[in-house]
Amino acid sequence: MRRTLATFASLGALTLAAPGLAAGGPDEAGCTIELAREVAGIATYAAECHWPVAPRFVAAIVGDPQQIAAASTSLVSSTRLADGRILNVHLAGWPIDDRQSTLAIEKTALADGGLLLSYTHAPVQAPLGGGRVQARRDDGRWEIRGEAGGGTGGGTRGGTRVLYETTYDAGGSLPVSLVQRTVRASVAESLAEIRAAAELLAGAEAPHTGANAGARTRTQADTGE
Repeated sequence: MRRTLATFASLGALTLAAPGLAAGGPDEAGCTIELAREVAGIATYAAECHWPVAPRFVAAIVGDPQQIAAASTSLVSSTRLADGRILNVHLAGWPIDDRQSTLAIEKTALADGGLLLSYTHAPVQAPLGGGRVQARRDDGRWEIRGEAGGGTGGGTRGGTRVLYETTYDAGGSLPVSLVQRTVRASVAESLAEIRAAAELLAGAEAPHTGANAGARTRTQADTGE
């Protein structure tokens, strides 16, 4: 099922096909998602995830518009503009018009391979494409840090702790209450997709690393080193 999300950094969006998930313990993606606050009917959701993959792989997905667009099942396009802003088009699903949002991004790389990333609805939005509706708000932040544990990926030890927060208003004529009660389900699905993409990226590197290690072992045995 294709669901809506606002991606490259932002995940909170409307998911009209699915009801909101009940708050509680970690879901199948290893994330706990809670309602952080609500102002004028617009909800802010916060997620904490613990993933058994090195932080550099999660950061590689979250910090790259092409990577996160490939991971998402509901991002029509994510384009880096000449001034560094990111233009996203989010799939809403027929008969609802797709949503467009232009984000201002700030990123800080961390020594452990992690990433701090914040995004805001840019003061100047790109001109709307045909058949799209302007999202009214799209703000949030990521914190991706390493933590001790059984991480995978290219011999890199340790897992990743992900903190994510999103505030999203889809705009248009849709009732705010209809959109807001489905945001959590969209965030949950999107985080699961990002985890899967990071694990796939780590897995793609691991065999290569293993092959190199095997080659070194054979060489050492042959030469006696």
